[in-house]
Amino acid sequence: MKLKIKNILSFILVGAMLGACSLDEDPTFPSEELLFSDIEGANTVLNGCYSGLADFNYWGADFHHLTDLGSGMYNTNKDANLKDIAALNPYSSQNYVENVWKGCFRTIERCNDLIAGINKSSLSEDATKDILGQAYFLRSFTYFNLVRLYGKAPLRIEPASSKNVNAGLSSSAQIYEQIISDANKAKEYLDDFRLDGRPTTYAANMLLAKVYMTLAANQTSAETEYWQLAYNEAIEVYGKFSLVADYRSLWFEETSNYTSESIFEIAGNVENTLRHLQLFTASNGNLGRSVWGRIKPNVEMYDQHAAAYSADPRIGATFQTEWYKYNSAGKATLQKTYPVFKNRQNKDKSYPFLAKYFIKNPESLNYNTNMNLVAYRYSDLLLMLAEIENELNGPANAYQYVNEVLDRARNSADAPSAEPTDWTGLSQEQFREAIMAEYNFELLGEGHDWFNVRRRGYDYFKEKVIDAHNNTPIYDFNKSRDVEYADNARTMLFPIPASEITANPNISASDQNPGY
Repeated sequence: MKLKIKNILSFILVGAMLGACSLDEDPTFPSEELLFSDIEGANTVLNGCYSGLADFNYWGADFHHLTDLGSGMYNTNKDANLKDIAALNPYSSQNYVENVWKGCFRTIERCNDLIAGINKSSLSEDATKDILGQAYFLRSFTYFNLVRLYGKAPLRIEPASSKNVNAGLSSSAQIYEQIISDANKAKEYLDDFRLDGRPTTYAANMLLAKVYMTLAANQTSAETEYWQLAYNEAIEVYGKFSLVADYRSLWFEETSNYTSESIFEIAGNVENTLRHLQLFTASNGNLGRSVWGRIKPNVEMYDQHAAAYSADPRIGATFQTEWYKYNSAGKATLQKTYPVFKNRQNKDKSYPFLAKYFIKNPESLNYNTNMNLVAYRYSDLLLMLAEIENELNGPANAYQYVNEVLDRARNSADAPSAEPTDWTGLSQEQFREAIMAEYNFELLGEGHDWFNVRRRGYDYFKEKVIDAHNNTPIYDFNKSRDVEYADNARTMLFPIPASEITANPNISASDQNPGY
């Protein structure tokens, strides 16, 4: 179900409950008793949770600003960000660092209100079970983002009040304990099947699998039980979804939403649009000249994919290497980017763009779209199972999962391609290297990049991102648009936002993450 304007407006009133400055004022919005007197009211509050998730400061835009530009895998057309976040040099008062933190807590606090309101209401358990499951899932999903991005955060699981609004930082271990608890409740309460893209019990399984894979870090199965726990969750999802026939169809508005491989997606519509088309389409890349081109893959991301599978149909579906630039008179000029254009310091052509979220109709006057953002899809689950199985038992039974993804890729062309070929004959170490690269080839730009390249520790991140980038021959770091990365372990986390340290008396400068 897509967010409706009336639901968003209704929840603006509910959101007023969350501000500490209004805690003691007489309310001018519907009372808690009224909101939770029937299922319609509870669903209005639930829609408010989703509006928080889809907000510009969270998944609507700034989550991509933060995690893509901070991943080490993207460049930007926004000059101001070339020397800070796109150079792996964010600072604690940077707008993206601040906004995502606030957007996450806005969503968490709305989930807290919903959970508490339902638990205090007289609504039946059967009627509210799935609603509660969605709230627990969204809270778990959001805290999982927070703990990976910032390392620590206040653990707020009750409605905001004057007594708890300034909670101190909780450790990552405490936060992960809550994430796992919430995800297990979601798994218990959620429905098994939906048609609206919202989470099901299988989305909770996938969330838990990702949590356990993160906790496993770079350890082998002999050193940690987390790989087995990850397998136990991921295998529950196997076979419950299916890959669409053509990879390319995932990136067209007409065929992208609610597909057979969608496990959890964030909905928007032209009235309440998500901003991915605006962020990823080249500046002046539509007739309305309303797009920004803020996020575009680094050259090495294209090179690595082409070197692995030169004839992979996913390359054309992932990288936009030709586009039309419009001037104020509406005249369009064809631009050809890297790899055809190899000169440096050109905003329009020195880097490819991400085709997945590039506006498909260049004559559009705006960036508004009915295209949702798919946060979890089945091909990711298959790659996860391949990685997990390889860690537990070696590659023998892991090929089956990744080869499903590769087979779909080969057949996503007008005529079947010879590449990428099925995997066979790899050692466990070779498989580990290959599957980590495969996440980039299959999922680039889909919200997982920052996490996947850091999940195996700093040494891995340094080798695969920092060193790979700095040693890409075509770059000229004397030119303003090519940015050299510093070898600095602080890039494994973002700083705790300056506003939180300033405003919260229970957090001090000494609590800041190392290196900031």
